[in-house]
Order: sequence, then structure tokens, then C-alpha cells
Amino acid sequence: MIACNPISHITDSRFYARGYSTVEAKKVFCDLYRYQRWLDVEATLAEVQARMEIIPVKAAADIRTAADIKKLDLDSIKRDLRVTNHSLMPLLNAVSRLCPESSRGFIHFGATTQDIQDTAQVLEMKDIMTIAKRDLRLIIRHLARLAERYKDLVIIGRTHTQDALAMTLGLKMAVWLDELWRDLERILESEKRILVAQLFGGVGTMDSFGAKAVELLEDFSNRLGLGVPRTSWHNSRDRICEFLNIVALVTGALARIADEIRSLARSPIGEMEEPFHHGKLGSSTMPHKRNPEMCEQVVVLARLTKANAMLGFEGLVNEHERDYRAVRLEWVSVADSAQYLCAALSFMKDILSNLIVYEDRISQNALSAAPLICTEALMFYLGKKLGKDKAHTIIYEVAMRAVDTGQLLIDLLFELPEIRQNFSRSEIEALIDPSKHVGKSSFLTMNVVNDVLERLGGRDIEVERTCPLSGIDGSCSVCP
Repeated sequence: MIACNPISHITDSRFYARGYSTVEAKKVFCDLYRYQRWLDVEATLAEVQARMEIIPVKAAADIRTAADIKKLDLDSIKRDLRVTNHSLMPLLNAVSRLCPESSRGFIHFGATTQDIQDTAQVLEMKDIMTIAKRDLRLIIRHLARLAERYKDLVIIGRTHTQDALAMTLGLKMAVWLDELWRDLERILESEKRILVAQLFGGVGTMDSFGAKAVELLEDFSNRLGLGVPRTSWHNSRDRICEFLNIVALVTGALARIADEIRSLARSPIGEMEEPFHHGKLGSSTMPHKRNPEMCEQVVVLARLTKANAMLGFEGLVNEHERDYRAVRLEWVSVADSAQYLCAALSFMKDILSNLIVYEDRISQNALSAAPLICTEALMFYLGKKLGKDKAHTIIYEVAMRAVDTGQLLIDLLFELPEIRQNFSRSEIEALIDPSKHVGKSSFLTMNVVNDVLERLGGRDIEVERTCPLSGIDGSCSVCP
């Protein structure tokens, strides 16, 4: 009989977790790391209270020493959880057993459980936002290089899945780049709202902290590297809702890029492809298949984060000063969405750093579609002599016949007397060169590329690639 793996969530699967999370993201939300965060928040609270002479200095030192998950009896915590049905007290009881009796009464002094857990969750979100900022900057640099490289490569611009007009591949990528830059700005601008501490007591009055309550909140927040909120937000969950929606926006932008790569990889088009290596299988029955599964997985992750974003809005409605209906949603939605985001970022770093672009196929497709994707320019050219409305009607009728019959648009055009009388075939043939009708593609591309790279600090700045996770004391407590 196969031994059962009690871990059943897809993000923890020993086989498939890579598609839904990353090692970094899993560390942020692992049980022990979360418990250690709660302990660090408690120890920081005690140290600030000791500095302000609210509790004895020795008590704070004892709490800090005992607040180490490696020293605690985890089995006893699990047993106490079943008995108490309280999320925090079994952990604090385990800490209390390691403290001298004189210090035990000062653990969790004046705070309510949600003060500790909300503050710790914000620190989790802070780590995820740090990962997202780092990876977005790297992806943005990949895209900037690609956009600049292909700023003059003519490609078919498509609307409603149909060939439309000529543009450049660089401009397509510059649009991706510009959107991701806006997403990075969203993260940066939201940090002052989202990354704040929570320390207000049972119903938000701070009464349990005494006369120095406001000073305590400020010092507590500063020591944790968080902002100072003006009031309690125990039941006001817009910060979490904003975080979930920013995650959905970022992941959605990545998915749009991935889906476009997937679409352009389809057999009749074949203009680009996600990274491929020998041994990668597309099908169990069709050996020739090279499926865009990395790109498809990014879309899957975006759909999952969108679904969780809706839970953020559900969490906005709570009763009175506190209840746990929103908080318990967040324990799932924040952790899941954050991991899905990190997985999507990881996929896109790989996809864009090793993207396969078939330049010859792009050019061949553009030339094959040349007459039809130049109809806008042709209409305006004919309109100088025939009038715009008449020119539009002529081009429309001829284009529809060309599509229906497979005949060349230019042959059908010169069957018309008004065309033969006013234009030469050579001037029309010269006009239907796609490279002449990409407008300001190159300028627009480089305008975005140069602006983004300047904001990132220049072309030659090395992007941070190291693990950003850190404990409250500044040391990385989970990374090997």
C-alpha cells in the first residue's frame, strides 16, 4: 500500500508544485515561518513596551529568547489547538512554558490576537511585494531588450484575430512593457497604504496600552519596517483587497503576454515560441507536438488570482468592530494568490529570457498579407483623387472579393476603370510595402524603452536576483 502524503494542496505537491508556486513563496507561507513571524511580532512588542517602561526589561528579554520556533514543542501546540480552538494561544502557551514565571504575564501584553496576526500577514505581503518588484524589474529589462532589438521588424498587427495593419514587433512588446511598468508603479504606490502595522487592542481603542499607546504603536511599527495606521483596521479590509487586486492585475498582464506568445505560436502563424529543449514532450500520442504549456500555465495562474481577488471584496463586509469572516478568507486567498503570482513571474522570466522569435516567418507572413494589411494607406492614397468615401467603398468591395476568391487585391483593383484611369500599377505596387506603413512604431517603442530604463536607473544597472526574504531582525531565517 502506498504511504499517503498528507499534504494535498497543489502548491505543496511534491510533483506539481512548481506550476503553482516557487521555493521563495512557499517559505513565506510555510507553517513554521508563519509561526516564527507571530513570535517575532510578539517579541518586538515586548521590547518596545520594555523600552517605554510598560513591562520589565527582563521580561522582554525572556520573551525574545523563548520566542524561537525551534525551541517549542510543536506536538503540544497541535494538541492545544484542538482543545482551545484558538489560533494563537497554544503558541503563546508554548512560549510561556519556556519563560520564567515572573515574565509569563507580560507575553502578548495588551494586544489582541488579530493585532499580531494582521501585522504578521502584512509582513508576509511585504515579502511577496519585494519578490514581485525584483522579478518585475528583471522581466521589464528582458522586454526592453527585446523591444529595442525588434523595433524595426515589421509584423502583422491583428485585431479580432484577423490581419489588420502593419506594425513592428518592437511596438507590440513596448505595449507589454508599458503595462508591466504601470503594474510595478502600482505596487510601489500601494506600499504606503498596504504595509502598515496593527496594534489597537480588542475594539480599536488602545485602552489596554495605557497613556503611551500612540507612542507604542509608532515605535512598534517603525521597528517592524511598517507604516503607522491612523486607526484600527481590524474590520476594514480594503488594504488586503487592494493587495489581492494588484496581484490579479500583475498576473493578468503577464498572462496577456503569455497568451499572445501562445497565439503567435499556433501552426498557421508560427512567429514565436516559448523556450523549447530536447526531451520536452507536447503529447503522449502525437510526437510532433510542441505545446505552449508554460504560457498556458501563466494564464491558469492569472485566472486563479482573479478568482481570489473576488474574495478580497467579500472580505470588505464584516460586523461591528471585529469578526473573523474576512481574516479566515485571507489566510487562503493571500497565501494562494501570492504563490500563484510568484509562479507566474518565474515562468515569465524564463519565457522572455529564452523567447524564440522566428524573424523570417514574421517577415514572410507580413509580405504575404501585404496587399490587405496596407488597405488603410491605399484608401487614403486613392482618396486624394477619388475622395475618401469612394475610395473606402472601392477598397472594401475589392478586398471582400479578394478574400472570397483568393485573387490578388491589386489585380482586382485594376479591373476598375476609375483605378486604371487615375493610377499606375507600379505606384500602387510600391504603396503596398508593409515597411512603409508602420507609422511611428520605432519612435513609440524607443520612447517607452528609454523612459523605462531611465526610471530603472540606466541600461547597465544589475538587477537584484538574491532572495529578499528576511526576518524582522534583518536576517534571513528560512533560506538555506
